[in-house]
Amino acid sequence: MGHAAAWRFVVNSLAARAQSVAEIEAKLAARGVPADVAAPVVDEASRLGYLDDPELAGQLARGHRWRGYGRRRAEAELRRRGLGEADVAAALEEAYGDTDEVVLARAALGSRTTADAKAERRAIAFLVRRGFSPGAAWAVVRERRDRA
Repeated sequence: MGHAAAWRFVVNSLAARAQSVAEIEAKLAARGVPADVAAPVVDEASRLGYLDDPELAGQLARGHRWRGYGRRRAEAELRRRGLGEADVAAALEEAYGDTDEVVLARAALGSRTTADAKAERRAIAFLVRRGFSPGAAWAVVRERRDRA
């Protein structure tokens, strides 16, 4: 694949979905694009703003928070997408900041029942899968138990 074909591939791929530099590099490598062709294409896409890892990290972190996921789940997704340590840390700080994790976990649990021990275990497992710490999950369940 030559430079022009690699460029078309990158533009088309980014038109379908925002991606990290690492994701695009992996896709180019999987298609057998030599590094001396891929590097300038990736650099040009970054220079033009088509590839922007800090912006992508921020969008993903804010999206996870908005959809009721915990910081841990957001962090795992950002790392899975190949985003750098500094970009991940900055995005998580922006999205989650100093917000109390228990407050977020309470909102994520919503009206799910915690009426008995089995329901409490399910609620805790639900919250942990959504990226909240076990401590925050237990705190929310204990709150509900104490109010009952």
